[in-house]
Amino acid sequence: MRFFRPAAALVLAAALVTGAPPGPARAAAYGDVRGGDTFVVRDKGRCTVAFTVRRGTTGGFLTAGRCGRPGDVALTGYGGTPLGVFEASSYPGDDYAWVSLYPGWTPRGTVAAHGVERPVRGSAPAAVGSPVCRASPVTGWHCGTVQQRNVTVSYPEGTVTGLVRTSVCAEPGTWGAPFLSGDQAQGIASGGTGDCATGGSTFFQPVGEALSAFGLTLVTG
Repeated sequence: MRFFRPAAALVLAAALVTGAPPGPARAAAYGDVRGGDTFVVRDKGRCTVAFTVRRGTTGGFLTAGRCGRPGDVALTGYGGTPLGVFEASSYPGDDYAWVSLYPGWTPRGTVAAHGVERPVRGSAPAAVGSPVCRASPVTGWHCGTVQQRNVTVSYPEGTVTGLVRTSVCAEPGTWGAPFLSGDQAQGIASGGTGDCATGGSTFFQPVGEALSAFGLTLVTG
């Protein structure tokens, strides 16, 4: 988890230009929230911050819709400090939600995992065949390519439409994790098949749809 850190702490800056996991360093301030940070919702488990956003002057972040419902409180960990509250959520059908941050938390326009960090510059959709990487708080960065758009996936809770399939390997504990292509935000991890030992596919909810649905602006770095 990356929520509490002294201003002198260093994180590494990523270099996701051709789908390779990222590289060099930059300082982070106390109280920052970034894509790739983990959080907990009481009685629902652990999820991941996808991308930070704003609605007017209110900062917040996007995550998977299955992570919480309006009114649920996001915590920094089990028994941890309140981070923010779910303002809106859509799942199934879609798989996205947005959480507004409580005062004192600062949304940063970056994505980080396992000590490597990448600025987010926009949200231009990547074409099929383009490199894409997921930032996982569990195992770091995993990369692959965009394979198909407008995919429908059936989960036990119902069907989600309009997803993007990638060749990035699947792993548990990554609901809501961010997908990047270069410095462009792509989507919010929804599900997958297989694992990172044997391979498989993952699916993400396009970030542009979530931004539009909730009237949000992406925070860029």
